[in-house]
Amino acid sequence: MGEALPNGRAVVYVTGEYPPLRGGVGDYTARLGQALRAQDWAVTVLTRPFPGQDGSGAAIRPVTGWGWQLRRTLQELCMAGWRGIVHLQYQAGAFDLQGRIALLPLLAHPFPVVTTFHDLRVPYLFPKAGPLRQLVLRWLARTSAAVVVTNPEDERAVRRWGVPAARLWRIPIGSNLPAPREPQSVRQRLGLPLERPLVVFFGFRQPEKGLETLVAAIARLPEPRPLLVLLGGERPDAPGAQIGETTTGWIPNAVPCTDLGYRPAQDVADLLAVADIVALPYRDGASLRNGTLIAALACGAAVVTTRPADPATFAPLRDGEHCCLVPPNEPQALARALAELLADPARRARLRTGARAIATAFAWERIAQRHAQLYEVIQQQVRRS
Repeated sequence: MGEALPNGRAVVYVTGEYPPLRGGVGDYTARLGQALRAQDWAVTVLTRPFPGQDGSGAAIRPVTGWGWQLRRTLQELCMAGWRGIVHLQYQAGAFDLQGRIALLPLLAHPFPVVTTFHDLRVPYLFPKAGPLRQLVLRWLARTSAAVVVTNPEDERAVRRWGVPAARLWRIPIGSNLPAPREPQSVRQRLGLPLERPLVVFFGFRQPEKGLETLVAAIARLPEPRPLLVLLGGERPDAPGAQIGETTTGWIPNAVPCTDLGYRPAQDVADLLAVADIVALPYRDGASLRNGTLIAALACGAAVVTTRPADPATFAPLRDGEHCCLVPPNEPQALARALAELLADPARRARLRTGARAIATAFAWERIAQRHAQLYEVIQQQVRRS
């Protein structure tokens, strides 16, 4: 388990969540591992034990703690002759908010450590730890052999920490959903009305996702209102992911709503593909870090989402071509956009075409190629040292 290929192309992923645990980082790690294995890399995953884990080709080793237990597992790999790169998929909530994981560059010695920061915003999970968290993450970034960020906002933050440009790589995330397969039958399969317009909200229901704004917007639409369809659950499975009230009892009767909860990935992809609109009204504005946005685009959805504070960080996505942007936290503006799109099938079709076209920028094959380039650079540095 964890044995390197003869060509030395081997990587160990350290992640606090992994399927069947629900969470974007776990899905990302699984997808990246699959794409790298297709390019002849040996992939091992160190993660918390969970019933039903299936690496789908990756070797999984359970880890019960993120300190010396993790160190012991890495030492066992070293003594077994494994040689490769250790890659940390960092998100605070996925590691039980424990700072010990930031010691990985020390714990993993002699292996080089790459760290991907999935979200550098102050987490809703641990809002009072802002300054301390920044110090810990800055140390982790500076002691890693390389740092991966997924979006321009986080890239700017890491640059301010003093990480040299040569060690900083921006690589986008990809979709965690399969390609739509039978979208035309999904309404009937899921018991949804065949003729009524559907506005789909997709993802976890933390406050920052903007579900309250969407409900308020639909309530402003004239009768007959579209059916609001909720896909996804209330919270990630990662321990420590405590959030506020997120049940649907607060949604007024005036807003017709069907809560589908978690569905198989293929059903989700098919429904996103046929929904009249997929609405993702993030409170802080949309970002390339939003996996639900990337997944909806990859499924060819007509997406309405919120304008980022800095439009330059949204490239290569463009308003009106790949999605429709509205101001965040403004139900009236969102209601206007929904009404206009529901009344304009041709415009929705153009958005779908644009979404499918831009999705190639977030293809897993390209993402894996960029990671392989990064790993090869580090391996060359190790050989020279």
